[in-house]
Amino acid sequence: MKINLVLGHQLAFPPLRGGGVENLNWMLAKEYARLGHEVVAYSRAAENLAARETDSHGIRHIRARGYDLLPNLWLDHLNALRWMFQLIPLLEPADVTSFHTPFSFLLRHRRGLGVCTHTIHRTPKRIVPLYRGLDRVYCGSDAVVQQARAIDPRIDNLKRVHNCIAIPADAQPPLSRPPGASLLFLYVGRFVEDKGLASLVEGFKSSLKDHPQNRLKTVGPQLDGDGADTAFFRRMSEFVNAGKLQDKIEFMPPIFDKAKLNALIAGADVICVPTLTGETFSMAVLEGMALAKPLLVSDFGPMPEAVEHLVTGYVARADDATDIARGMAFFSTNAADLSRLGNAGFEKAKRCFSVEKIAREYLEDFETLRRRITWDEASGRDARRTNAR
Repeated sequence: MKINLVLGHQLAFPPLRGGGVENLNWMLAKEYARLGHEVVAYSRAAENLAARETDSHGIRHIRARGYDLLPNLWLDHLNALRWMFQLIPLLEPADVTSFHTPFSFLLRHRRGLGVCTHTIHRTPKRIVPLYRGLDRVYCGSDAVVQQARAIDPRIDNLKRVHNCIAIPADAQPPLSRPPGASLLFLYVGRFVEDKGLASLVEGFKSSLKDHPQNRLKTVGPQLDGDGADTAFFRRMSEFVNAGKLQDKIEFMPPIFDKAKLNALIAGADVICVPTLTGETFSMAVLEGMALAKPLLVSDFGPMPEAVEHLVTGYVARADDATDIARGMAFFSTNAADLSRLGNAGFEKAKRCFSVEKIAREYLEDFETLRRRITWDEASGRDARRTNAR
């Protein structure tokens, strides 16, 4: 099977500077290629990456000029539209074209792309009805399926396929460091308001009354040019400085070296993902589970599908600093159970979210969709017998 993998305009592929969508698709692309499928990836050009190449995994890359992620949604979508016009002459005929860019509902009309699918990577927006014409719209969680249907009750091509993480079937949980007198809570991701960082920082400050030895770190982009929110970062920095919390709370810039980032995660006691919106199924959660770390998450949509309350972590009310402080108190008073909680998360990730399992779900659905479609070669367009269900 030939699979076109069409990435967005923001980041290079393979990932050079993080990016949950890019890391997810990199795992899937390698697995598709390992299983013998032809994979062609379309992505943003980057220094030291050839415009055309076939990598060591057998994945063929086609790269074009892209654009930085912008905090202004309208300007960012304008760049996505410009990206679409650059892609049109580059896209090759394929059996399946998997879109991860907003204007897939237009690109799908290009002749010869085979089964056309779109993946929702952020909280569904009002444009959901525009994706009815694709053969499949993938959602990273049951919560996203429900959100999309609430926007468009008529859409009938949705399918839930969870995000994935690379954990070999015979892997054992990494050894956890014994908890010390203090716990390190760690957030990994962009510094933006919808990630719930305000409630995380405020909740941590409140928790220090009973657990003054603990520490909180964040690591990730902090500035507009890197996809974060500079103004919000400055406000939170001022909050920390005003409270004289510099020795307890540290905002670290992004770490693009994967080994160094994993070492930082491995040195933490609890991974925090207090998201308010935007996530479809958090890669940060899966990465924490893969390293056998207990998780402190919000109860926003998809989170409880990955994290089980008091089994693999603590699920706090979204945007509730008081409940986040309770979660931090739970981990602090049950420090001896951190390894058990982390190991339970590791086993769940291996059982439910491994890249081998999720890639198989995608490939089986691709084949199902191909069987449902009749190609009308004479007219030069795709004739669908039925809608994908």
